[in-house]
This record gives sequence, C-alpha cells and structure tokens, in this order.
Amino acid sequence: MSAKLPEDAAKPLEFLARHRLAATPQNYTLAYVALSDPGSPIGRAVAEIIAEGYRIKQEEADHILEAHGTTTFFGAYERKNGELSAHLRHQTIKIGELASSAADATGALARELSEEATTLSGGGADSTSIVARMIEHSLQAQARLTAAMDEVKTLREELEAARNDAQRDELTGLANRRAIDAHLAELAEKGEPRVIALCDIDHFKSVNDRYGHGVGDRVIKLVASTLEDACTAQFVGRWGGEEFIVIMPSSDIAAVIKRLNQARQTLADTKFKLRETDEPMGLISFSGGVALAVGGKQANVTALQQADKALYRAKDEGRNCILSA
Repeated sequence: MSAKLPEDAAKPLEFLARHRLAATPQNYTLAYVALSDPGSPIGRAVAEIIAEGYRIKQEEADHILEAHGTTTFFGAYERKNGELSAHLRHQTIKIGELASSAADATGALARELSEEATTLSGGGADSTSIVARMIEHSLQAQARLTAAMDEVKTLREELEAARNDAQRDELTGLANRRAIDAHLAELAEKGEPRVIALCDIDHFKSVNDRYGHGVGDRVIKLVASTLEDACTAQFVGRWGGEEFIVIMPSSDIAAVIKRLNQARQTLADTKFKLRETDEPMGLISFSGGVALAVGGKQANVTALQQADKALYRAKDEGRNCILSA
C-alpha cells in the first residue's frame, strides 16, 4: 500500500509546474518552504519575485537556495563572532553538528530521489510513495534546522551578555576602562564636541584605613549610583579606583557641572552610618574637574589632561567642589 500524502503534499509540485521548474529535490525544497513558511528568508525572497505575477526562473531559484543555505548562514555567523570564549566555542560546535546533520538528511534525500528517478520514469515505482518519503525527510531536516536556529539564538544572547560583562566594572556595574576608551574613540571619530568630567572621592584612603575595604567598596558603589542617577542618559564610567568619568556629547560645560553638583548635594543630604555599629560616617563627597573636547583623538587626550588638572585644583582648594579647565 502506498503512503498517504498530506492534503497539501501536491501544492509544491503544482507550484513547480506553474513556474516551469523541474521537480528536483532542491526545487521542491524551495517550493515547500515558500508555501509553508512565507515569512522565512526563502519565503520572502520568492514572494518578491512572484508578487507581480512573474514566474520564478531556475537561476533565481538556485540563487535563493544558495543565499539562504545552512553553510552560508553558519559561515557568516562564525566570521561575525570570531572571538568566542571556550564554552561558547563548544556551543558553536554543537550547532555545527546540528546543521551538518540537517544537511546530511537533505543530501540523503537527494541521493535517494536520484536513484529512483530512472525507475520512476520507467513507470516501475509509485510516485505517491516517493513524494511522501520526500515530505517526511524534508520535515525531519526542517526540525533539525529549527533546533539549530534555536541554539544560535541562545548563543547570540550569551555572546551579547558576555560582551556586556566584559565592558562593565564588576563592583559598580558602570562602564569599565575598556568601554570608556571605546566610547571616547567613537566620539572622536564623529568629531562632535563632548564634555569630559573626572571625579574623585574625597579622603577615600582614610575611609579604607578606618573602616576597611568592605566599607570602602560600599562607598564606591554609593558614589557610582549617585553619579549615575544625577547624570541620567549620559555616559558614566569607573575610571579607576575611586575615580569616575562622565561624558556628555555637548559643548555645554555648565550643564555637566550642574549635574555633578546635584550629585554632590545628594551625598551631602544623606546621613551615612556603618551597618554593623550604626556609627555615623560623616560627609561622603567628591571633587571634579571638567573640560571640553572638540575634534579627534588628540582632543580627548588634551581634555582628559585638562580635566585632571582641574580636579587637582579642586582638591587643593578644599575638596567637595567642581572646577572647569
């Protein structure tokens, strides 16, 4: 008894006949995907060609299959994400195995159909059975490819998370020095004016010496979150140790100073106590220096030097203040 076909099993064959394409495994795959998943890359590419009633030509069909094949996809993905950590590389290998398995299934189907083509043309085989087997193998290959795509999505998410972690300061969650340098380079490339501010926690060494590094870390986190809140939508990073950087794509130095003074005032209005003993810690404050950069990379270097000098002037003039270059 011949295998029973799904109700829409003949539709891909009708599609091929309508467009005068040979009923090869590759063309059948194209037709099946285009009809069953019109939102897929293959489905959209086919739809663009036949939207105005045009027939799809064999060379166009070949191009679509080649452009959206598994080999092209995974090759492009690997090139885009060349620097993977060891555990992510392992996942890539797993995905490659899935893709290879799906490709093997498609290749096996093509070989089987080729072997039976002669028999079919001589009337010695049941065409319904062959098409049914084609459908079954295609669905199996599609399932493997779907699994591979799901793993690719997971891998991309993990890559993005790893990339974000690599650019974040572990203690504060702010941008780290690597991210800061990249952001400054991007602004320099655009050549647009930017205000750069360097801020340093006042008397931080005495905090560490008196209360220990655990309390010192909490103070760093507190100042970091206060600066981030006051400078909403601006770039805030940890420059190093107890020092922070704020970058605003603007030439308005006064606006940056205003935001930094808001952060200073917030700290001044807060009564800090030790968690363990409830002992008052006194004022937590910071000093800052602000400078304007206009131009390329050298402008960043100059502005950072100017901001650093302004910061130390603020320290010399009594701390807990913001000065511009």
